[in-house]
Amino acid sequence: MNHLTNLQKAIGAQHLDALLLHDRQSKRYVGALPGSGVYVVVTPTQAVQIHDGRYRAEAADTQGFTNIEVPQGSYLPQLIDFLTSQQSRRIGLVSSGFSIKEFQTLAAQNWTLSLADDLIMEQRMRKDEAEIAAVAAACAMTDKIFTQLLPHIRPGISEQTLNAWLHFYTLQAGATGMAFDPIIASGPRGAFPHGRPSERILQENELVTIDFGIVLADYQSDMTRTLSIGYPPAELTAVHAAVLDAQQTAIAALKPGMQGREVDAIARGVLTAAGYGDCFTHGLGHGLGLGGDQPILNPRSQTVLAPGMIVTIEPGAYLPGIGGVRIEDDIVITETGARVLNQTSRQMNQLEVLEHEPI
Repeated sequence: MNHLTNLQKAIGAQHLDALLLHDRQSKRYVGALPGSGVYVVVTPTQAVQIHDGRYRAEAADTQGFTNIEVPQGSYLPQLIDFLTSQQSRRIGLVSSGFSIKEFQTLAAQNWTLSLADDLIMEQRMRKDEAEIAAVAAACAMTDKIFTQLLPHIRPGISEQTLNAWLHFYTLQAGATGMAFDPIIASGPRGAFPHGRPSERILQENELVTIDFGIVLADYQSDMTRTLSIGYPPAELTAVHAAVLDAQQTAIAALKPGMQGREVDAIARGVLTAAGYGDCFTHGLGHGLGLGGDQPILNPRSQTVLAPGMIVTIEPGAYLPGIGGVRIEDDIVITETGARVLNQTSRQMNQLEVLEHEPI
């Protein structure tokens, strides 16, 4: 695995003199320090970390980079001086890590400055074996955490309390933290695709949707399950069956060479045939890795899927005032099809109502 070398080749192929990085994900991808006080310059032949004194010891242990220490807050002047000394003229910039003010400062130089987000996203989209193993490990830990959470899902507990248990088990398992703010939406709130935990108390005979991911060794997981507490209304039971069918049908059809929109259409078609097409209000999935990964799977995506890509498959159906269902798994696209990384059951798992506080 040498992401830095591969990126340098891509920079040369694009006829760029240098690529500027400041977002955490891009820096971590090339092996640089991810801290906010670290700016990275990558050329076809060099890699430089411009950092302040807080990172001195860590920078010394970073392989493949020349380190330039500057006073805190003086990063851009040094960056400009370095590029000027290298007679760089064609500069690419990954926009997500730079402020508008910083972009304006860089654009005012005597350079040809262009956005290079697509360049690094294309590099990050196809994972190598080490990255696939890292995501798989995060998914395995996610399965374990979810199993520990199950006894707490019962009438009388609030969504916020469930969220607290979820954070506790995540940190106890050894994860760095959550990949994003978890979604916990019970009863009618299940109709909110991004319903954040509230003080609502879970009740018997309803559904609860739990969507969370963890960060482990920088790589992320992302899993959603919708569970029943007791016996929910027949309508929501039918919705769950349709969403699960849509998900499994899409996963079975996944293979290299398909466009993202084709996979989305398969799941959307199943839900439409079941009468819930208008209730599926988002895309089918997204890339997974360090965070903010491509490809996107939605009705407009023309990205051609290839081996090594990791995507989520997460159809949902949401009925305002009634509730909703989403089921999500993380999938590696292989040479011949797809491999599911999550092992947690996708069934509603009708939970026994507990009469005592969980341990």
